[in-house]
Amino acid sequence: MSGQGSTQTVIDSLEFARTGQTLRGNLPLPGLTRLKDSLADAVGTVEFEVTGGQDVRSRPILMVAIRGMLHLQCQHCLEALEHPLRVLNTLLLVAAGAGAAGELDDEDIEWIEASRELDVANLVEDEILLSLPYAPRHEEGACRPIGAAVAAGTAGSAFAALATLKRNTH
Repeated sequence: MSGQGSTQTVIDSLEFARTGQTLRGNLPLPGLTRLKDSLADAVGTVEFEVTGGQDVRSRPILMVAIRGMLHLQCQHCLEALEHPLRVLNTLLLVAAGAGAAGELDDEDIEWIEASRELDVANLVEDEILLSLPYAPRHEEGACRPIGAAVAAGTAGSAFAALATLKRNTH
């Protein structure tokens, strides 16, 4: 099986895990609408691989691997920040209501509800969102000083353009 960027790929998660199937594909970043707000730009794609299987206790699992390069917005300088995306996660498939009933409280594994129609693109987007840093920042000293924009004339040109607009309207 292979997933395509614009094709919605739906799997029966329990059957997928029981038969040990693998699904690989690429998702274009512009198509991941919930992720867009976290990005400085939505350029590129992410590669994913979902593999079904069983854990050591013979319970159904999905192993999710996602790779790509995201451009996040640095919360210090507000410039784009390259964020290499490397997600490796194992998700236990549980029966409907098992998580809500507290049956997994003592488990040290992430889980999702098993579904006959699991949307793989949504699963991949969920895993990306969960992996993002809360407040992305460049490494110490890597941010461009905020005054650099003024010195370079970029901030000044915005004010100059505003002044020109103001003069032209009067």
